[in-house]
Amino acid sequence: MLPRSLHQQIFKTKAVNYNVMSNETLAKITDHLTQHNLWGRPTPTLPNVEIKLPALLGKNLPEHFERIAKKQCKTYVENLQQLITHPVPDIPTVWNLAPGWTRYNENGETSSVDYPDEDAYVFDVEVCVKEGHAPTLATALSNSYWYSWCSHQLFEQKNGDGPIMTGLDRHYGTRDLINLETKPEQDRLALRDQKERLVIGHNVSYDRARIKEQYFIEGTKLRFLDTMSMHIAVSGITSYQRTVLMAGKKGTALPNKTSSFKPGGWRTEEILEWQNVSSCNGLNDVYKLYCGGAELDKEKRSIFVTGSLSEIKEDFQQLVTYCARDTLATYRVLANLYPQYQSRFPHPVTMAGMLEMGSAYLPVNRNWPRYLRDSEDAYRELENELTHSLKKEADLACHSMTNGEYRKDPWLWDLDWSVQPIKVKKPPKATKKKKAELFNPEVKTEFRTIDQNADEEDDDSIELRQLEKQFQNLMATRSLLYKNSPFLPGYPAWYRTLCDRKLESLVEISTSSQVVPQLLKLTWDGYPLHHSRELGWGYLVPGRPLELSSTNVDSADDAAQFPLQQALKLFPPRASGNQDHSKITKGIISTEEAMRLLNVMDSSTADPVDIAALWQAARASRMSSDSSPSDSKTKNVALKTGDRPSWHEGIGPFDVGIPGCWFFRLPHKAGVDNNVGNPLAKDYLSKIEDGTLKATSSSIAEHVLRLNKNIIYWRNARDRITSQMVVWLKSSQLPRSVTKSQQFDPSGSYGAILPLIVTSGTLTRRAVESTWMTASNAYKDRLGSELKAMVQCPPGFSLVGADVDSQELWIASIIGDAHFAGQHGSTAFGWMTLQGKKNDGTDMHSRTASTVSISRDHAKVLNYGRIYGAGERFAKTLLMQFNHRLTEREAVEKARAMYSATKGDTVYELNHNGRLLAASVGVAADQTVNRDELNEIRKKARKMPELSHLARMTTEALIDRKMWAGGTESHMFNKLEEIAQSESPETPVLHCRISRALEPRNVGQEFMTSRVNWVVQSSAVDYLHLMLVAMRYLFDHYKIDGRFCISIHDEVRYLVKEEDKFRAALALQITNLWTRSMFAHQLNMNDLPLSVAFFSSVDIDAVLRKETNMDCETPSNPYGLRQGYGVPYGSSYDIYQILEKTKGSLES
Repeated sequence: MLPRSLHQQIFKTKAVNYNVMSNETLAKITDHLTQHNLWGRPTPTLPNVEIKLPALLGKNLPEHFERIAKKQCKTYVENLQQLITHPVPDIPTVWNLAPGWTRYNENGETSSVDYPDEDAYVFDVEVCVKEGHAPTLATALSNSYWYSWCSHQLFEQKNGDGPIMTGLDRHYGTRDLINLETKPEQDRLALRDQKERLVIGHNVSYDRARIKEQYFIEGTKLRFLDTMSMHIAVSGITSYQRTVLMAGKKGTALPNKTSSFKPGGWRTEEILEWQNVSSCNGLNDVYKLYCGGAELDKEKRSIFVTGSLSEIKEDFQQLVTYCARDTLATYRVLANLYPQYQSRFPHPVTMAGMLEMGSAYLPVNRNWPRYLRDSEDAYRELENELTHSLKKEADLACHSMTNGEYRKDPWLWDLDWSVQPIKVKKPPKATKKKKAELFNPEVKTEFRTIDQNADEEDDDSIELRQLEKQFQNLMATRSLLYKNSPFLPGYPAWYRTLCDRKLESLVEISTSSQVVPQLLKLTWDGYPLHHSRELGWGYLVPGRPLELSSTNVDSADDAAQFPLQQALKLFPPRASGNQDHSKITKGIISTEEAMRLLNVMDSSTADPVDIAALWQAARASRMSSDSSPSDSKTKNVALKTGDRPSWHEGIGPFDVGIPGCWFFRLPHKAGVDNNVGNPLAKDYLSKIEDGTLKATSSSIAEHVLRLNKNIIYWRNARDRITSQMVVWLKSSQLPRSVTKSQQFDPSGSYGAILPLIVTSGTLTRRAVESTWMTASNAYKDRLGSELKAMVQCPPGFSLVGADVDSQELWIASIIGDAHFAGQHGSTAFGWMTLQGKKNDGTDMHSRTASTVSISRDHAKVLNYGRIYGAGERFAKTLLMQFNHRLTEREAVEKARAMYSATKGDTVYELNHNGRLLAASVGVAADQTVNRDELNEIRKKARKMPELSHLARMTTEALIDRKMWAGGTESHMFNKLEEIAQSESPETPVLHCRISRALEPRNVGQEFMTSRVNWVVQSSAVDYLHLMLVAMRYLFDHYKIDGRFCISIHDEVRYLVKEEDKFRAALALQITNLWTRSMFAHQLNMNDLPLSVAFFSSVDIDAVLRKETNMDCETPSNPYGLRQGYGVPYGSSYDIYQILEKTKGSLES
């Protein structure tokens, strides 16, 4: 636990002696840990940490956080209250077409101003999409005035109607942006001139990215508040609810009660009630929810999307009015929404944390455009090589027409090999002279003959003339061809579809072409791939008795052509039971992507009952380009066979009308009922690596697979990456700490990207951003995957940050510990989180891996999924994705074993009727019972006439609630479900309430998975907000020159002046100590284990990367960061090293 000196500074009480507790509590803990083989295990002892902490502003931690948060957001909240409690002027009838800002008085007078000099105002920006990312028009509304802004682009002559900046060459400067705090020509904003102003918008991060001063490295005191984020926190909806609302909008039928989203019916009043208090996130929907009335007029919006600057200028008055109406609608939403937000999220840390989160900043330099060029050049080069290789394979396959060899090929047999014959005119009757001229090589023709002076010509010319003479008879017959000849006569139809009619040659064939897997002769587990119209891509397993095959599914003609004899030679039946399920495979999903998808799942939260359906929905949305769900599961069931090969397990088998073969589907990340549209999509790269998916046609085919693996990341991400808006700063706009640095290059380029972060973008209040928050780490075989490392500090600055170790697991475990015995580590789950070790198999990931015989990395994903509320069906699906060789039965058994060991088994807490029934048959009324025990009680009670009416009651009528028992996590889940089922679920630390769309009064007992997930995930947001507020306080109080950079799930990064980097590192450690102690205090545990009090390490680096020793070698950066970019490794420091560097003080 904490050393006495730290304990007294934080909890301000004498250290609690955890060896002193009631005998009853000690016995309960001992029994529980002994049951799970954890009691008495040796625990590590950590060296004490001695440090004088900053004094708390109050008598305890809650008071301290409340005071520092109020101080940070007080002025902003007061300005906001002033804005929404006082009237605003009407929209002007005429707008001033002039560059820069115009202010409008209520009497109709206008005046040109430098910027809106207001404490708080609502703001909206419009962009001419065809011209790039720069703003075109903007309007602002305060209590006193309307404002409009026009871009200089509207007044500059431009040749043509094309965009000013396109592709990778876009270049923006502060001149292209909107100024909100400085004069247009002003390059810097002095600290003394800064005011705490508040700008409000709907999805305001989009507007913020077009504000000049936000790109200054030092930052300003201007903050942004997002009405969309506030709406999502107050009234956000799950993915299933969104489906229902969208169906209502389109007038389509609601999802069926027995759909995969919702097994079981809903009461009609519950459906209607949550719909009355929630909506989708667009301004139009939000305005209708909070303000009522007619929909907003969005007719003019299309001009900004498809129109040009000249068209916008022509319709200037109407378009500015459209923008102003959106601004006014946002103001009205704010006035109605903010009081609800304030009542549901009362702690000032929540508001202060959101404001700080909205100031994210990613510095870049000239290496950014170099990264884009290098990635694009490497992509084009590899793509050309890939295309060339595929063309070779197509040409090679064409040769199998010779002697009908394709008919004996298990891959090529079902391609369309039909050809078009060449049509030739009948040769005209010719005179003897013409015949001689035509067929006698000695007679002069229109073709050139070899010159007598051939000796004077070069070898190439001589060879050309010789060839012309040799083929002159053949060339002379071209007059016999029709003018409109058939397209590529003699070539098979499948080849012709890949060719350009004008060029009469192969076009840019890609791996997405359906014919490519057949040309490469791909195998899955050693069996040939085959495409079924009904079932998508799969593979054929020869060896099925012929009498069992049907030919009425796919074409009977096609079925008759299958070369069964050759297939049996190549793929003979194997010995029964020969399939090795224990063989390690990489799965169709990587651990990293699985974790990233879990974050997406918590972003949308779960469907009503089981998160597995959402997992499938999340996967399906990401794979829409390479997969096609089955139109009818009924058809698929009809194709399934009752017989199967004894030597092979897979998804199937199915009968697709090919005699002698079973068809098995390829595994799909979205579930077994989904068709695979492209086996060469990125999701199958890992199967190429482990040898499950192979190309057998030639060495070129293997090369194709490697090339495809290299480029697929950039192919999928390039549009998002190249569309990032980078604003470059002039030297005069850089702080002196940059220009005076020894590393400063006057000829260099320095700029920034403002990530479009929605500060509360999910129902759990997690922040959302589509590029940086989902970016992968760098891999040697992923072109462009060094993306994050292109965020590079300007000279004189460092990135300081840390990862919160096992954040959600610790939050869930401390909630369980507090509920069970009020002691840290009292539950098995809590013990493993705090003291478990990987090397002796006592951490929870190792225990889960051991329980179900899977890798620790896979167990980690399953553990997080379970904490997020996922059920056994999710675990079964993921287990089969990790190892496609698992049968469904084996996966079910593993999932059940894992959930029994972790979550436990279902028991019931009896209500009054249940206790009465139990007592009457001699069962202790105060104990929980499982399903079998309850059934036994009923059975006995039925024999007693006076109890028969109780015995006939349903289970729901006899119990208060369902609980869990016997697992390592049972107590934790019991507490989470207790919170989720309460009248007004709220987080235990900052008391933030759940969305109205999930409150029990609006949904009854539905959406339990989402509500349990919300408790942990929303508490993690509380954790982040506490950290952001604490760091801002320490930076301000100790004058540490730094600013918030970005938070990606459980990691935070700050941009800090070089000389302050170690003080910032110490501030991060103190922040973590305060934040974890705040959680413990709010859960009535006035102490904290030293093992979680501090970050395991704080990273100090020049670039943004997961680990400071990652060199980020990729196909586009083959020399790595050190050699390729001259970026050295960063450094990591634990608490003891940081104390040594800073002498334990935050003072400068």
